[in-house]
Amino acid sequence: MERNSASWARSLKRVKFNRSDIVRLNLNPTAGREQQGDFRPALILTPAAYNASGLVIIAPITQGGDFARYAGFAVPLSGSGTETQGVVLCNQIRTVDLEARGAKRIESVPEMVIDDVLARVQALFE
Repeated sequence: MERNSASWARSLKRVKFNRSDIVRLNLNPTAGREQQGDFRPALILTPAAYNASGLVIIAPITQGGDFARYAGFAVPLSGSGTETQGVVLCNQIRTVDLEARGAKRIESVPEMVIDDVLARVQALFE
């Protein structure tokens, strides 16, 4: 038990990603209709306490996303003050290991953007 506690404590020190961070990461490999791409931006949805596990839940960001835009699952970044542009694909969330996918932090989105994204993700489960 003590060994697991020590491992958890070490992982807490590694936390460098927070909810609302935009990261660039490799989304490949993928299958079927999953959003794919070598080193594309994504928004982190999970809080730092969860991210300490080494896994995070992300929503990819794209310049396309026609279906998501039409269906109401896309949150635009235009006008949010971020350098990253496009839309957050709330219908393409997934759990990833950021370290294994070579993630680099780019910037953070304002609170209003993350709140909108989380509300649309929650709507998927209602």
